[in-house]
Amino acid sequence: MRILQLHNHHGSLGGAMEVLAHEAELLTGAGHAVRTYALPPTEELGLGPLRAGAKAVWNVGACREVAAHIKDFRPDVVHVHTPFPLLSPAVFRTAKRLGVPTVTTLHSYRYSCIAATCHRDGAVCEDCIGKRVKLPGLVHRCYHDSLGASAALTLSLAVHRAAGTFHRYVDRYLTLTEFSRTLLIRDGFPAAKVVVKPNSVPDPGLASAERPAERYVAFAGRLMDIKGVETLLDGWSRADTGDLRLRVAGDGPLRSLVEERSRQDPTLSYEGWIDEQAVYEFMGGADAVLVPSEWYEGLPLVILRSLAVGTPVIVSDLENFSAAVVNDDAGEAFRVADVGALADALSRLVRDPAAWIGRRVNARASYEKRYSPEVDVVRLEAIYADVLSTVVA
Repeated sequence: MRILQLHNHHGSLGGAMEVLAHEAELLTGAGHAVRTYALPPTEELGLGPLRAGAKAVWNVGACREVAAHIKDFRPDVVHVHTPFPLLSPAVFRTAKRLGVPTVTTLHSYRYSCIAATCHRDGAVCEDCIGKRVKLPGLVHRCYHDSLGASAALTLSLAVHRAAGTFHRYVDRYLTLTEFSRTLLIRDGFPAAKVVVKPNSVPDPGLASAERPAERYVAFAGRLMDIKGVETLLDGWSRADTGDLRLRVAGDGPLRSLVEERSRQDPTLSYEGWIDEQAVYEFMGGADAVLVPSEWYEGLPLVILRSLAVGTPVIVSDLENFSAAVVNDDAGEAFRVADVGALADALSRLVRDPAAWIGRRVNARASYEKRYSPEVDVVRLEAIYADVLSTVVA
């Protein structure tokens, strides 16, 4: 098959960009031809507010370039990863006008929430779910705390809903979890077109069976409020940690808080930002990896990487990403944003390390069953084939 990937890069590196490159590599390795057309981040284009707002609704220039790529590359499928903010959903219409079926991956909740997180003022928010026009997001300036930018994305979603773009010009929506699928359907998207297709990560192989001399639990990710960083730090301070250490890797707005706590607490260390290979080694040596996110995070790649090296995880109990962990006994879930519940989970790990060592086999098995490249490429090929057969029929 021939697949044209479309994407709108964002200012900071994120999971969507990693998945885009990873899936291109998987498909190419399986004998398919892949071409990628991507717009740079908004910040690099130097657009004024009015031009940026207009492109968010209907980017004529991007549609023209996408059409040129389709005519030159002749893809069987157009796979849109992120059309927001400036690529615009109009690219779906361009592909269909030229007779090419379309698929899109929902790396976040942008089709239903202009903030993409379903999180506002420190709590989960579903005020816009089920509303054809996302007025609460506009009122609260949920996109970058900007009235103009929020208005542009609100208008984009409303225009393309009213014009039928999302119902008639997208053949499949790929959500990362069953929870995300259900939310999208609750927001009014056609259930028959929404399928679950988790991401995968490259296989680094199992971590060494020989455990490090120093026992530790690990956090790796953006240091920001919705990642549950404050809950993590407060839970650690209340846990009976014994000889266990907490090692935190990453960067972000809460870095200074992590550094301050690390100076105050000799059992906590801040590792700074580490690259992908180092992350695998970092996770592989840990007794558990902590994922205390407080928003409906799609499917954190940190969980997939941890399972890949056979390290179990302690996650907040948001159904979106805790269900598979609990079902596979690849870790434990604690009540989201509950400092005491996280402290209790950490204390149980300290008291019964043998149980967590036993879970390492389950963690690796969960990765092999759900998130390995071999499984993922077969899923992706099956979705493309299904879309093509449906369109032909």
